[in-house]
Amino acid sequence: MSELNGVSLSLYYKLEVRDLKNTHIKELVSFNLVLNDGSQIGKCNYFSGRGYYTPWLEIDYYPILRNENLEENFFKVIYNFLSPGGKLFVTYIRDNETREMLYKGTHPVETPLGLSLLLAGFTWFKDWYFPEGGNEGFPKLQSNKPLNGYEGVRQLEVIREEIKNVNIIKRIDELIDHYRKSRDRTIHWKIT
Repeated sequence: MSELNGVSLSLYYKLEVRDLKNTHIKELVSFNLVLNDGSQIGKCNYFSGRGYYTPWLEIDYYPILRNENLEENFFKVIYNFLSPGGKLFVTYIRDNETREMLYKGTHPVETPLGLSLLLAGFTWFKDWYFPEGGNEGFPKLQSNKPLNGYEGVRQLEVIREEIKNVNIIKRIDELIDHYRKSRDRTIHWKIT
């Protein structure tokens, strides 16, 4: 997790990885992700992948970064960390606004959490609002990093047809343009 430890989100805030632990699955580790001031961002599980199973990261998320306007930057760091095709799962049990909007049937990218994930480059979304076997934990949004720029454009075009919010459609169009300029590669964000 050294790729995440010490990464700057802003002039004042850096990420810290704490309590890194191996699990009974050799590709799976758990850790806490906090800010350098000690504020908890989330408890994490990271699966590095095996064979055709792509890497994934699950964050039991505390949405404190939204108040600091750093949530998009945080998810850009996570986007950069994941390999193409990687999956991100983010719980929203502590995010009242996102939770209430999803329960009312709002498209995931039209929620505060989903919009931050979209603007960070993720292009495929699913709301896991109920456990399917007992071990999945809290309701969560899944967002995937595309395999390449072409796949990112294709997935964003599908989302564009599903939503009504013109401001979000404009942001999707900007992201589509960004992916098209990246050609067959995924994008890599510079955190400012």
